[in-house]
Amino acid sequence: MMKRKLFFALLIIPVMSWGQKVNLAAFDNLLDKKWHAEGAWGDGSKFKQEIIFEYDLENAILISRSKGFTNVEQSKYGNRNHGIRKVNADSTGIDFWEFDVFGGVTKGKVIIKEKDILYQYDYGGSKVTDYWEYVNDSIYNFTVGSYENGTWNQKYLTCQFTGQNIDRKSKLYLKVKETLVGNWISPAWDGQLIEMWSVDKDQNLVQTSKYIEGKKVLFRSQNKIEYIGGELILISVIENSDPKIFKAVEANGSRIVFENKEYKNPNRVEYVLYEKTFHRKISGAENGSPTSYTFKFEPFKE
Repeated sequence: MMKRKLFFALLIIPVMSWGQKVNLAAFDNLLDKKWHAEGAWGDGSKFKQEIIFEYDLENAILISRSKGFTNVEQSKYGNRNHGIRKVNADSTGIDFWEFDVFGGVTKGKVIIKEKDILYQYDYGGSKVTDYWEYVNDSIYNFTVGSYENGTWNQKYLTCQFTGQNIDRKSKLYLKVKETLVGNWISPAWDGQLIEMWSVDKDQNLVQTSKYIEGKKVLFRSQNKIEYIGGELILISVIENSDPKIFKAVEANGSRIVFENKEYKNPNRVEYVLYEKTFHRKISGAENGSPTSYTFKFEPFKE
């Protein structure tokens, strides 16, 4: 069906006029917002999507992450698409790629028409357009269909995307959740640190971990990351120790730093997020001297 061909709609963005040098600045209006849309395809099946956007590689590319239905029956909803927008080699246009949870990839062009945004791409020999029609900074009318020479030959979906403001810490928290949920392992001292991250019923990010040397578990711990009153808070409980609470003092791009100077070691916990992994660096002071240790995690299956 056409709705599957359109991978539940790409996510399009302002960007170019043909023959002119372009950059990614036209995407700025989409940043720091969570974009949400619901509607129905022509056959009556549901459409639902949430999207966030952020720059990466020192603003050389724009990354989009979207949630949608992840099975044909539309009974499961979760992380569905990962998109990239990049200025082409001669800086006259912008290309996009959309990778979906089913292993598919769609490539096309982005066209800007004043404040309207069009994604155009081929699928199965048909030319398809996703059209974001600007209403205001927080609303776009969204249409998917066959669009040529300024005319719709056929429409497969019409609805609206609305943007809800989110601050940088809140947006980064969403990225932290997407990255950390799962099972991880890292070399640690003379053994290995194994961690299991998940999201609890209150949508907080929670973790259980154990440190193993040989086949012996030497200690266990639990962590939680919460977003409270505009602040990111890390709560850490090592077995048989008092809880420690840290507040995020830096939250930019793919890096977040928690600190609490009242503690000696650790008093600083830094997370750096990568595409398929993450690192955590703990720092503090021991016997009057600075100390730090970096855990480099990889996916793990017990």
